[in-house]
Amino acid sequence: MDENYIDLPTIEEIEALVEHGRLPQLRALLSDIHPADIANLMDQLPGDTAVALFSLLDVEAASEVLDETGSLIRQELVEKVDDEHLADLLDELPMDDAAEFLEDLPEPVSDRLLKLMEPDEAEDVRELLAHQEETAGRLMTTDIVALRRNWTVEETFNFLHSLEEPETLQYLYVVDRDDKLIGVTPLRKLVLAQPEQTIDEIMTSDIVSVPVTADQEELAEMVARYDYFAMPVVDGDGRLLGIVTVDDVLDIIEEEVTEDIQRLGGSEPLDQPYFAASIIQIFTKRVGWLMLLFVAAIMTAKVVQSFEASLTAVVALGFFMPLVTGTGGNAGSQTVATIIRAITLDEVQLSNLWRAWRREISVALALGLVMGLCGFGVVALITGDLRVAWVVAATLPLVVAWAVTIASIVPVVAHHFNIDPTVISGPMITTIVDASALLIYFLLARAFLNL
Repeated sequence: MDENYIDLPTIEEIEALVEHGRLPQLRALLSDIHPADIANLMDQLPGDTAVALFSLLDVEAASEVLDETGSLIRQELVEKVDDEHLADLLDELPMDDAAEFLEDLPEPVSDRLLKLMEPDEAEDVRELLAHQEETAGRLMTTDIVALRRNWTVEETFNFLHSLEEPETLQYLYVVDRDDKLIGVTPLRKLVLAQPEQTIDEIMTSDIVSVPVTADQEELAEMVARYDYFAMPVVDGDGRLLGIVTVDDVLDIIEEEVTEDIQRLGGSEPLDQPYFAASIIQIFTKRVGWLMLLFVAAIMTAKVVQSFEASLTAVVALGFFMPLVTGTGGNAGSQTVATIIRAITLDEVQLSNLWRAWRREISVALALGLVMGLCGFGVVALITGDLRVAWVVAATLPLVVAWAVTIASIVPVVAHHFNIDPTVISGPMITTIVDASALLIYFLLARAFLNL
């Protein structure tokens, strides 16, 4: 076993130590545990016990734990920990993490904490909070290292030694007299350079940056594309304002995935962590789309009503309605998930929609043929009526092809018009496919069965 491995205490052990007042032993135990693991333990503890554990941490560890805890425990800490102590912890955090913590709090609470923070730290956080939400400006840190191109390597090291603790030193950015970004040099390149060499000789001028107003999703895509550990952020004139580091980008990706999953489920994404949202807020996020899907589902009922005579004449047709709608919905769901992911990766767009549709329809026809053959066998075995079996067998390939067509085209067109494709996909497409699948089914039944 790894000698550096720390065997984490169980929740029951922590609760027992707190209950019996053995706090010095618990403090000693926590001193060997990483703050992220402490935060994970706190998220599993009852609120009062988590607050008692938190009170045992030193300022440095407590600030990191505060940044890592989940929304429910954060609420407990904000309510039960002294404001001045919370402000001290926020002073310890990188400014972007402090801003992220404060933006989730009610405005009176965040304003109160900002007033208790160190003036310089509070001003930096206010500047970040002034930027629009979900932009590079809101996510960046201004605690960066900027060099001049005429400095020698030796002068640069003297400058670096004078710094306190910048956010990151992996990349050293080079600016001109107007603070415009003109280059970058990795720290390893600086270390390997000769003392008399200038920054201009070792820097790379071909540098990618993002505007301060860039959407966070665009920012995440660029970091993934260029494999940068940090992405520089500039204003409209090209002046270096800050950087966004990869740990913040990972948070962005998690947030965007969460939003997409919620939208694919037919709900507006929550603007805040789950436990921080009230019942009313969750209700309002869901009710609109649920009512829209309800109205759309009425189309299915109207289709069935229109073919009531056909159902009466051949009762067996009704047995296989769920088979037809379910197959179409499942085929559409598979396609829409693939297409939306391809849109996110910029692989599919309006200009190559025809090519994407041809690929999908080829797969759909093959799948539909397999489903049709299986459907014929199942229906013939269950009912013994070959006429109904032929209806189902002919319907399934058409329904799969139609569902795949809808699921391919709608997200791409929506994205082209700057509409989030996840908003109108998922349950919405399934509902539309259900109604149209039944229409195809009954029209074929009329033709095959002379109804």
